Amino acid sequence: MKIAKAVDHIGTSLVLKRISSAYVIDYRNLTDDEIRAALKKTSPQYYYASNVKSALNELLYRADRQHRILVRLILKEILLNKDSYLADEKETSDDIIAYEQSIIDRSNEDILKNGVARSEQLELFKFVLETAWENQAQVSNDEFNLIEKLRVRLKITEREYRTIEAGLNRFPSLGNVLHTRTEIEETRRLLQSKGLLFSIRNEDGTDFDLIPDEIARVLREVLHVTIKTHGYHELLNYKAVRSKPYLFDAIRKCDISADKTTTLAELQQIVQEQVPPSTLLGGISPRDGLEVEVLKKWCAELGQIVSGTKAELIDRLIGFYDNLLQRTETAGDDRQVWYDHFEQLAARDLQFLRGQQLIEKDLECEARFEDATDFLFENRLHHKPLKLIGSAHADGILSFRDKVIIWDNKSKESPVHLKDHIKQFENYIKTSERPVAGFWVIGPDFTIESQMLAMQFTVDCGATVTLIKAGDLKQIAENWHKRNAGKSDDPFPLGYLLQPGLLNPVLVAAS
Repeated sequence: MKIAKAVDHIGTSLVLKRISSAYVIDYRNLTDDEIRAALKKTSPQYYYASNVKSALNELLYRADRQHRILVRLILKEILLNKDSYLADEKETSDDIIAYEQSIIDRSNEDILKNGVARSEQLELFKFVLETAWENQAQVSNDEFNLIEKLRVRLKITEREYRTIEAGLNRFPSLGNVLHTRTEIEETRRLLQSKGLLFSIRNEDGTDFDLIPDEIARVLREVLHVTIKTHGYHELLNYKAVRSKPYLFDAIRKCDISADKTTTLAELQQIVQEQVPPSTLLGGISPRDGLEVEVLKKWCAELGQIVSGTKAELIDRLIGFYDNLLQRTETAGDDRQVWYDHFEQLAARDLQFLRGQQLIEKDLECEARFEDATDFLFENRLHHKPLKLIGSAHADGILSFRDKVIIWDNKSKESPVHLKDHIKQFENYIKTSERPVAGFWVIGPDFTIESQMLAMQFTVDCGATVTLIKAGDLKQIAENWHKRNAGKSDDPFPLGYLLQPGLLNPVLVAAS
């Protein structure tokens, strides 16, 4: 989300003033509307590289230890790895606490086992940390800066650094005490006051942490983030690089040692933390790394352009995996009951729905239909819908490779007439922040004219427009669920549903 759009969704005057305090002059004497206008006008100051670096360095190297740790976790470990650099505040706090606990858990294992050379580096670094912490409750800023330089020199990862500190009962704080939500909130406010983090509010009152796109671009460069963690994980599982010999060769080129007994998963973790994806794919010389033909084949399998130089092919692959949206597994929930009556909700069978006490008011029918559709995609087809901010948006969005698929529910007692909604749908497609692969209209049935109009709409908007009957969609979902029951949670191949015009379920071979 761009700064200009984010500003319109800042939820409170207090947060508005806190964020504006970074670069808006005389913000205390301005109204909320004036502050929003001033923020948009001064937005280049927020992503000017020198300003971002200065603010970040102050927080990472001159702030107290609580803020040093939490700033790095909030920005680098959590938000820069989120889709759209966005997470609700509770999710951010939960992720931080879970991350800190995972470090403590890992410290109970022997991380000094990866070969003699690797152990020597880790043992030396551990000795330095023990010396720095000796007879002290804190490590000073100067000591931290020296330790950080040594860490980089010894090629110790940030995760290994924290794990060793946890082994010394010093991470995330003295006695391995986890940071509280209050402490996380303090750092969140500090980041807002430095203009590095925005807080926006959804229509239902949920507050989200957001790094606007322009600021995220600079932060990624400064913090050396070239690909999101989940994207790199997916890349590392591609057959061309998913082998121990290839990964051993990659880390060797980066002067990183590992014992031959290191498992594939451990090698992937080392690569993910220390080897840039460009080096993994292209090596350190023009003739190093994967062959051009292998890269072209890989691009072709992902539906990417296969022409260009080796460097261009590598950039294209990294960009694809960096833009992959994160898929989150979801457990069953109360929406099951709405899903069970999916077709009745689509057809607005109000007499039945009221009789079964599924709704109390007619207006609830649309909301229940949307909830049931969310459940269908999450728990039957295994695709997590993306978060939606604001009020003027479609009912749902799914990731599809490096693009998105948008859908809108139409709960009606009669067949849906596409012409009545065409302008609304055009706006959804035009205002999407990501390229749109397809647009689905989910309803009880559709007029003949709508089927023809959907074909024309596909040609005009550049996205595949598909009319999907609720009954057909549920049948496809149930078939996929039964096919994989107890075996896997493989996501349904959404490409089968990208059919111009009315969906023909017979063509959905995967169901």
